[in-house]
Amino acid sequence: MIPAAGKVSSIPIRDRLARLFHYARGEGLGPFMIRAVTGSGVLQIGGMAVSFLVGVQLARGLGLAGYGLYGLAIAVVTLASVPGEFGLPKLVMREVAAAAVRKDFPSLLGVIGWANRVSLGLSVLAAVFIACAAVLFRHRLEPGLVVALLWGIPVIPLVAVGKIEGAALQGLHNVVLGQAGIYFLRPLFFSACLALLFWLAPKAGPGGAMALNAITAALALILTAYWLKSRLPKPGRRTSVVQGRAWLSATVPMALTDGMRILQAQLGVVMMGVLNSPSEVGLFRIAASTATMIAIPIALITSVTNALLASLHAEGDTVRLQKLNTHSAWAMTIGVLALALPLFLAGRFLLIFFFGGEYGPAATALDILCFGQLISAAFGLNSTLLDMTGHERRTTRAMIIGLVVNVVALAALAPRWGNVGAAWATTLSLLVWNVLTWVDAWKLVGIDTSVLPRPAGGADRGRRTDPFGPGAVE
Repeated sequence: MIPAAGKVSSIPIRDRLARLFHYARGEGLGPFMIRAVTGSGVLQIGGMAVSFLVGVQLARGLGLAGYGLYGLAIAVVTLASVPGEFGLPKLVMREVAAAAVRKDFPSLLGVIGWANRVSLGLSVLAAVFIACAAVLFRHRLEPGLVVALLWGIPVIPLVAVGKIEGAALQGLHNVVLGQAGIYFLRPLFFSACLALLFWLAPKAGPGGAMALNAITAALALILTAYWLKSRLPKPGRRTSVVQGRAWLSATVPMALTDGMRILQAQLGVVMMGVLNSPSEVGLFRIAASTATMIAIPIALITSVTNALLASLHAEGDTVRLQKLNTHSAWAMTIGVLALALPLFLAGRFLLIFFFGGEYGPAATALDILCFGQLISAAFGLNSTLLDMTGHERRTTRAMIIGLVVNVVALAALAPRWGNVGAAWATTLSLLVWNVLTWVDAWKLVGIDTSVLPRPAGGADRGRRTDPFGPGAVE
């Protein structure tokens, strides 16, 4: 009978799920990876969803011009946080993990304390610079922008130290907890506070919203610091070993790469603030924020495949490495296309529905930026593959070139075409960056990361044929 057949087929599925859940609760690398990837994925999706809600609240509560001023202020604050972070979260995660394995508790405590001190010092310098600039140029800037910048100053050290504390938690194998404070709870608290603010003070401006941003950043830091303190090893808690020179040397290239990524993400908003009106800034920011949402498949697949790329490359398994890259590129492309399709078909309607009628003109810029995300997905894990195979300098080189292209294109296109010109400039720089890293991945690793690859292992293990020119690349 058909019902009986349904029962028979459902039992193995339940059994497999039960075994999977039992396995995931176990010890070892496999169960840890399952828990970490699943938890990180849920956090990323939840964090992006809450961040989208925050964007809706800000756009509706502040209005187009007010949202543009807030967007410009938060972009400046984010750029100012680059020196405060200085690649320190990655260094702390690496050093804490290594020290925990060696049970070298003095070094473990030393790197956390050293990183916090360095971050605070650099953050204070950046904060003083922003404060002085806001005061000196207050007569040339919009009053709402000046207030938002001044309220945004505390965000710089709070977020930088919060990321370091979270990185230390991840180094202690508390991967999900290490990300929860900054990436999920902070936007969640911010959303709740914004709802209260716009209920009690409907005319609140960008300064009030930025003040709440600082408060929620402090709450996230307090929680993360508490979680870390409760999980730090007890032996030798009052002693620490500091290797400042070695740590500083190691963090410089990490800082450069991270800084370029942040600069690339925020550059369009900052230059739009210089070249155009606050309304144009608001339109571009709403388009850029919405387009970022459809990149969730890229972030998830990248986080899952990082370690696999490094392992397969170390084993010299070119065939499986090519398959992983091809499948990942297709998964990212299909995922991004599925999320982008509603925006391509009804972007203007959705912008008006979620954010309000004055944001409808951002639809064209949104289409262009979504097209850029689709291009990025189609090129696959190009930069990630380079980073995981020891060619991170090529990623940095491509990012610098893409950044230069972005600056030139923005200066040429934004003054005349506003948010649409800025969207074309951003997409062009993304295309250049992806092409460069895609070519380098083939030349240096012998892997085509795109959705339509050449045969796996375009070269021998020691010598790779360059399909982009005559001869061979060693």
